Amino acid sequence: MELLSKTHRILERPHMEFRPFGKDHQGATIQDASGITVRANLEYLESIVAQKHGADAASAALDELVILLNERIPDPTYHVTVNFLRNPWNSYSYEFVMFLAEFSIQLSEQPDYPFKLGQEKLVPPIVQILGRPFSIVQIFRLMPHFIGKFSKHSFKPEVLSVTNGHAVIRFGFSESVLNQFGPYLRGCTERICHTSKAGIAQISANMFNQAAATIEDVCCMAEGAPYCEWVFRWTPQSPPFWNWFFTGATMGLIALGLTTVFAPHYPWWGHLAFTLLPILTLILVGRVWTDRKELQERSNIIHEQLASAEQQHEELREAYLEQEQSLVKVRRHVDELTMLHELTLQISSTLNQQHIIQFGLQAIIRSLHFNQAWIALWNQERQLFDRIHLEGGPQGWAENLRAFTIPATPDDLLHKALNSSQLITIEDTQGILDQAHPVTKQLLMEGGFHHGIALALVSQNQPLGVLIAGNPEGDQVSILETNLLSTIAKQLAIALDTALAYDEIEALNIGLETKVQERTNELQQVNHSLETANTRLKELDRVKSQFLAHCSHELRTPLTSIKGFTENLLHGMVGPLAERQHLYLTRINANADRLTRMIGDLLDLSRIEAGTITLAPESVSLLTLLDEVTQQFTPLTQTKNQELIMETKGENLTIYGDSDRLHQILTNLIHNAHKFTPEKGRIEVRAIPDPPNHILLTITDNGPGIPQEALAHLFQAFYQAHRKPEIGTEGLGLGLSIVKQLVELHGGTITVKSTVGVGTTFNLRFSQPAMTAPSTST
Repeated sequence: MELLSKTHRILERPHMEFRPFGKDHQGATIQDASGITVRANLEYLESIVAQKHGADAASAALDELVILLNERIPDPTYHVTVNFLRNPWNSYSYEFVMFLAEFSIQLSEQPDYPFKLGQEKLVPPIVQILGRPFSIVQIFRLMPHFIGKFSKHSFKPEVLSVTNGHAVIRFGFSESVLNQFGPYLRGCTERICHTSKAGIAQISANMFNQAAATIEDVCCMAEGAPYCEWVFRWTPQSPPFWNWFFTGATMGLIALGLTTVFAPHYPWWGHLAFTLLPILTLILVGRVWTDRKELQERSNIIHEQLASAEQQHEELREAYLEQEQSLVKVRRHVDELTMLHELTLQISSTLNQQHIIQFGLQAIIRSLHFNQAWIALWNQERQLFDRIHLEGGPQGWAENLRAFTIPATPDDLLHKALNSSQLITIEDTQGILDQAHPVTKQLLMEGGFHHGIALALVSQNQPLGVLIAGNPEGDQVSILETNLLSTIAKQLAIALDTALAYDEIEALNIGLETKVQERTNELQQVNHSLETANTRLKELDRVKSQFLAHCSHELRTPLTSIKGFTENLLHGMVGPLAERQHLYLTRINANADRLTRMIGDLLDLSRIEAGTITLAPESVSLLTLLDEVTQQFTPLTQTKNQELIMETKGENLTIYGDSDRLHQILTNLIHNAHKFTPEKGRIEVRAIPDPPNHILLTITDNGPGIPQEALAHLFQAFYQAHRKPEIGTEGLGLGLSIVKQLVELHGGTITVKSTVGVGTTFNLRFSQPAMTAPSTST
């Protein structure tokens, strides 16, 4: 692989090619870089942006960093948040860390960001605590151990030499990291080298309060070397031995005094030897003793700290690795369910087959990361595939394919998938091209189809088509993707079946609409005929009304003469009458009265129907009106020993209307009650206020009552509920019809209640003058 120069950064990649955390494609746990490193990067970026622009800008910078990272992560399942990146127990791929580093440099606006990051944040606090019992030399010697713990051997550090004040360190990368960097190895190495050597040089300052070590670059992978090598120099550390020296000097002086007192004849060099021997001996013993004790204590401390820290670190690391993987699975399931939910909403909101297929194919390309997907619908009648829909194929193909048809070919991929109850896994299209139909072969070859899945779209055991999805290259389709694709296929099959059923119903509806239109035309013709007949009937009715009015008027004149002459004869104006003569003349007079009433009713009905009746409205006292009518009927009721009772409540019982017509209404109703009430019967007339502004008038009798089936027709013209001569019901049956229409002309209402064998009650409801005034004419 040809490596690019160090000026080419990994951001030139359009997206990350490796998973950022969790498990890689082979199922191995990703742990190239510790979460402590990533958190240190966030903390340093936040601190320098806050120093320049404030805390709000720092928070916005971290949000922007997350957005930039997620834009480069192709799988939304692995998208990150600020809180996720702050977790020190996570582990990441080095490709992800390099993307994060490059974006941090851009957001910090600090060219030497990697070097400053190494100085401030590279050595974590736990390493500083664990390393304090050791000397600088020992820490450098233990450096491969510490780096291995936090990078899981993605780095390959090597200590070439260490002395008090001098160390040579060499760095390399594992094969996995080299693969992740790819052609951008030199650019990534430059960033890592700046951060790493700055952090190592800072050990003496951070842990021992000395000046930072100086750095000498020997070689670097950024310049094409096979590894990176640095030389670090710092101020050597000196062990404290003065206590032992002073003790030895004191014992030397004591030895000198004793030899001077007890051996004064010794030569001077003997006295000097006795003096220097204790000093040198104690200095040597003290140095050895101090070193051994210090090393023992430090060794015990560091081993205990390391054992405890390593145990906790590994436990937490494993727990968080499992948590990361679980989180990835949960996110994947949530994304799958969200996609299925959105797809279901889309395909259930339309009955258009093309839209359903388009939504389904787009979801497959977007969520399952297939490069190409297409659906061929099966035409059962013609026994071929038609209406081929493509998503993700060569540009301009989609419209052309819809005109293609693929007849049923036994060895063709589409035909096999259509008749298979299981999905067909395509591992290499080269193995099926020889047996494929020419159109199928063209689809697979020109689309660069290499491997994928083919499965039938089936609903209610009826094949509807075939769905094929695949990629030109890359990994094979996973089981999860296969299961999800099967679920999508089932949803699409159901939606397509519904759409097909709807199309069939639409076709039936069109035929039905045609028949309905034909029937409507027939009905319109019949209706026109009925309208013509109705017009004719109206004309006949008008002629009838004119005839009745004219006939009634013409009959009234001779009838008046007959009645006048009959009354004159009865009054003896032409002499006395024999008993039989008087009887006959009385009958003639009664029938003349009856005929007069009939003619009057006919004349009133014809006027009402013609709309020529006129009212003379005025305030009418209901008490006075009732008194007149009841006095008028008193002699008549006495002939049958009937009891006529009038009952009123309230003082202001006034109706606004025509007094003659109101008199006619009451006369007809009381006359009916008299006719149908047997001898010694009872007739009650009541008038009471009906709040808020009405008057309720009731006429009740204890006659034979009206059958229930007759009540609905009671107010129709010429209808009679009773036609029994013994009751005395002679007449035309116009009275109640006229009463109802006169009541309504006064703005009132009339209802009837009756029980056979008990009696009948008519209820009239009128408005009082303060509220309403009826029309003067109709």
